[in-house]
Amino acid sequence: MPRISQRLRQRRMHLWRMMRLWRKRPLLRRPGGRAIRLRRIGLAAAVVALIALAAGRYALLYRDLADGKDHLLAAAELMEARGLDIEKSELDSAEASFQQAQDKLASASHALNSDPLLFLAAHLPRAGSQVQAARNVAESGAEGSDIGLEAVRAMRSFQSVRDTQGGALSERVTLVLDAVEPNVAVIEDELAGVERRRQSIAGDGLLAPLDSALTKLDNHIRELRARLADYRRGARLAPQLLGYDGPRTYLVLAHDNTEILGSGGFILVYGLLTFDQGRLTRLFFDDVGGIYFDWRARTGEYIEPPRPLKNYLLRDWPMGLGEASWWPDFPTAAEAAIELYRRESGSDEPIDGVIGINFLTLEKLLAVIGPVTVDEYGVTVDDQNVTEQTLIVTHPETSRPWETDRYDFVGYLAGEVIEKTMGSDASKWAPMLGAVHTLGEERNLLLYSTDPAVQEVIADFGWDGGVRRTDGDYLMVVDSSLNSTKLNLVVEPSIEADISIDDLGNARNTVTITYANDYQGWARDQDPRLASLVVGAGTLTVYGDYLRLLVPSGSSLQDVLEEGTQAGIEAIWQEHGKTVLGRYFALPLDTTKTLSFTYLVPSALDTSQNPFTYRLLIQKQPGTAAIPLKIRVEPPHWAKETSLELDGQPVEPGSLAVDTDLRVDRSLVVTIVPRRSER
Repeated sequence: MPRISQRLRQRRMHLWRMMRLWRKRPLLRRPGGRAIRLRRIGLAAAVVALIALAAGRYALLYRDLADGKDHLLAAAELMEARGLDIEKSELDSAEASFQQAQDKLASASHALNSDPLLFLAAHLPRAGSQVQAARNVAESGAEGSDIGLEAVRAMRSFQSVRDTQGGALSERVTLVLDAVEPNVAVIEDELAGVERRRQSIAGDGLLAPLDSALTKLDNHIRELRARLADYRRGARLAPQLLGYDGPRTYLVLAHDNTEILGSGGFILVYGLLTFDQGRLTRLFFDDVGGIYFDWRARTGEYIEPPRPLKNYLLRDWPMGLGEASWWPDFPTAAEAAIELYRRESGSDEPIDGVIGINFLTLEKLLAVIGPVTVDEYGVTVDDQNVTEQTLIVTHPETSRPWETDRYDFVGYLAGEVIEKTMGSDASKWAPMLGAVHTLGEERNLLLYSTDPAVQEVIADFGWDGGVRRTDGDYLMVVDSSLNSTKLNLVVEPSIEADISIDDLGNARNTVTITYANDYQGWARDQDPRLASLVVGAGTLTVYGDYLRLLVPSGSSLQDVLEEGTQAGIEAIWQEHGKTVLGRYFALPLDTTKTLSFTYLVPSALDTSQNPFTYRLLIQKQPGTAAIPLKIRVEPPHWAKETSLELDGQPVEPGSLAVDTDLRVDRSLVVTIVPRRSER
């Protein structure tokens, strides 16, 4: 063993010496060694140079994409924010940004489609989807820039008609539509192309910058599509409503929303107006009491009111035009109003439609047209005091409830506001269109046409005030003041909806409405006369409300609580395709009251596709302000993933609760991904 170990050590030493000698030999003694080494160095340098060149190209490409996106978004957001109010200088800025975006994105698109390395990368499993998505985003952005430039041209067409023609917008409607129609047609074609390209982009697994760009692209597509849809509806509707194919006469219902009723408030004043070729050729207002008492004296006719109206307000009095807004579905109320007007007035004049307005309507219009003076009373009102001044003038201290001529002021005021609105000059075109659009969206301007084709367009626009028929869950909270007070000026409601979806897909809903009647706090800052009149005559110091909940047909009531105590329901019936839950309650001054309704909505969860979907539409009552609204959803226990959208916009990830308001109708969508065993 020692001899073997010694031999091994000797051999190792020999090999070590040979390696040292080999390393010390000159390089040239190894045949071709220098040439090989130089070639390797040259190849490495070439690779480094190519990488540097590619990196530089891709850095420029990324910069073009980023700059193009920034220019495009800045211009689009400016156009969307300013709308028809956009100034010419702002339009020039938007046009320049769209042009820069087009140049940058077109350059990036060309590079993405012509680069050989990206061509190879496009065929790799993971990189391929990223490269293709980047190409589509760049091309969509370039097409979006074209759309933006066409939108600029459309705005310039609108401004040209406004600046050269002037006058009342209602009389220039066809000129405006003819001027912008070619631009709108181009935008629609180009948007359709962008939407087709967008559909080809897979949204899963994209890198963060691409995913962010797609989200913004989707938002702007949605916004533009909505604006185009509004334009098309308006282009169909305006000429027909304004009598461009023959005179149109409308019954105007002036709702007093300080004394709320189903579709806006009690009707104290009615009017008749006629449009012919966009011109207002007749405008007349009168109080409803005049024709009501004349009708009763003339005919003695009795019209049975809906039961809650009869039980809590009218008693033995027949229903009249003043109560036609009992129904929260405005088409139903409008048809009733036409019939009641004809019976009470004895007129057989054709009525082509009904227009519903209220104090919130007047406030919004006065904000555009400025203060209005009612010469007959020597009173000037503006958007800040119109409600209060109207109540004070129409309730003088010496008046008695049956003296209907005290409401003449409302007729004069409504006439002045409508006349100034229709006669607004060109400087008011854009803000007036914006105000009218907002009023329709907030359900404070309601339209009804006796022509079914026109009514279909109105309903499509969402201005019909109708109870909406939808798939999924539904809620509408409807208040009706039945104690002859003006306390809706004071009482502040809030709504909470707690939805629990059970394992079978049914929704157990608890809707809680809290009413705060802080009369003393409100009255401290008010005119004493106003503070006294809102509580009504004599001892009527209690707010009396008939509360209705409209819920999906087939829903079953489980519980009703008032201030946490079992209260029961007063009536349940079917109306407008919904189940109606009704209960009257009283609310003394300087108190709060909470009512809670629990009911079951069967099969509320749509399981026809994965992910499963729960949809809830909460509809606003006309004549109300932005009532605070909280919604909470509890998914079934087998839910794996959930997400929530409110009005098409995602809510914070992981959250199934939202705080909002009922300034407009609210649409809630919850998506639920079940665990594998539940699919």
